[in-house]
Amino acid sequence: MSQNPRQTAERKGRSAEFLAAMLLRLKGYRVLARRFKCKAGEIDIIAQKKDLIVFVEVKARQSVTDAFESITSKQRLRIETAASVWLQQQTSQEFACRFDVIAVAPGRVPTHMMDAWRPGW
Repeated sequence: MSQNPRQTAERKGRSAEFLAAMLLRLKGYRVLARRFKCKAGEIDIIAQKKDLIVFVEVKARQSVTDAFESITSKQRLRIETAASVWLQQQTSQEFACRFDVIAVAPGRVPTHMMDAWRPGW
């Protein structure tokens, strides 16, 4: 039984997010949330390393370049807004924040672009 394109994309996305989370763990990050959802949108991965919170967008494409280029200004704004919601829910301390992208392409180790954008760009 074959899957429809939406199911295939969902499975591909979950697999890419799993690989991205593993890469972050190997780099010393602690994954705080995966697929954080709120009315503003969704964040694929929220991770922490010391006092730094990283909001990560994971993109699975045929090439790393295609993955990085696929993030639109509208998506960045949605992620930034969802990040604000998540931060407002945290009461314990102040955090430095960063927005990263992890590109997943077939046959390649996931590529982590740190500080991929800053709010307001």
